[in-house]
Amino acid sequence: MKRLTYIVTLAFILTACKTTSSQTKKAISKPSIDSMQIFKSILNGVWYQASYIDSIQKTKSPFLSRNSLAEYVELYINPDEATGDSLEIGAPGIHEGTSFMIYFRPGLTHSSLPTNIVDYDSTSNISELGYNISNGDTSLILFNYNKDKKITYQTKYLKAPKNSDEPLQYMVNKTLFAGSYKAEDSTSQVSILKFTNDGQLYGLPNYKKYYVITDFEAESDNSVDQVCFDIQTDNQRCYGFTVRADTINLYDLKESMDTTQFGELKYKLVKQR
Repeated sequence: MKRLTYIVTLAFILTACKTTSSQTKKAISKPSIDSMQIFKSILNGVWYQASYIDSIQKTKSPFLSRNSLAEYVELYINPDEATGDSLEIGAPGIHEGTSFMIYFRPGLTHSSLPTNIVDYDSTSNISELGYNISNGDTSLILFNYNKDKKITYQTKYLKAPKNSDEPLQYMVNKTLFAGSYKAEDSTSQVSILKFTNDGQLYGLPNYKKYYVITDFEAESDNSVDQVCFDIQTDNQRCYGFTVRADTINLYDLKESMDTTQFGELKYKLVKQR
């Protein structure tokens, strides 16, 4: 009888251990519903590459900062579009649109998720999208790890203001052009111009919008910074520009062979405080 009781007890213990082990594996293999909701809440929004804007602030020149552009310059994340445990993220580069997938599964850290990004330079590398919250500010970080799980590089993204359709362009505008200016043209006529964060232009007859060029892939190393008014319309007009302290100079453009250079100074814009 004692032997029978021992066998029954042992069987119960083994079954309990197996059940616990199975539950533990499930807990490890899939984040809890709460953690998934936390991730989704944090990731939701439109994001821009922070280091590029940091570079623009220093150089005052998209052309000089072009080499600081990451593979993905913006992230468009809508968790409501998730299918099962996966979500496609819009991730355009400076020259063309693309995307990648994230998976709501455990990553290498408690605050990162696996992706399907392939590193064609080293196929053993993996990428994960994580987040960091510091002093109430949230940033997303795209990590690249080598086969030893060491970080090879990382790209930081900050959330763009609401209603900014092109977050990187919005921040470039805000950094370089946005504000009111006293403008003097080449005939000494003076007017007041206003440039907004979202690309609207006021005060210059015949033009309603402006667009700062950030894509120089088709340009030579001898190119210059350019801003276009009413881009991609029959009314398009582009100027070269320089930013020095509170003054922006706009120049005609001279193109020859594979180079674009400054021509005549057309406008001197002095920012109004």
